[in-house]
Amino acid sequence: MEATVTIYIQREHDHQFDHIAALSESIAEELAEEYGIRWGWKDEKLEIRHSSARGFMLAEEGMITIELRLGFAASLFSSSIEASILERLDQLLN
Repeated sequence: MEATVTIYIQREHDHQFDHIAALSESIAEELAEEYGIRWGWKDEKLEIRHSSARGFMLAEEGMITIELRLGFAASLFSSSIEASILERLDQLLN
């Protein structure tokens, strides 16, 4: 998959790692249901895989980072994918 669009999001937080890890899994499950992604943990990174997207969510103390590299098909929906992730992330962090 050759990336045509990259979504990069960082948000500060004041939650414990366990809470951020659970939040990351919640977002990944929602993406799995909506877009059919596969996900799994590799160290602190929750890796995201799809035929037209690859990326990760990195849960660190004080910061959560999301990076998604979208292929052509997914890039057509990049603005709605990013808006959906931002909205849900902001809801879960507050």
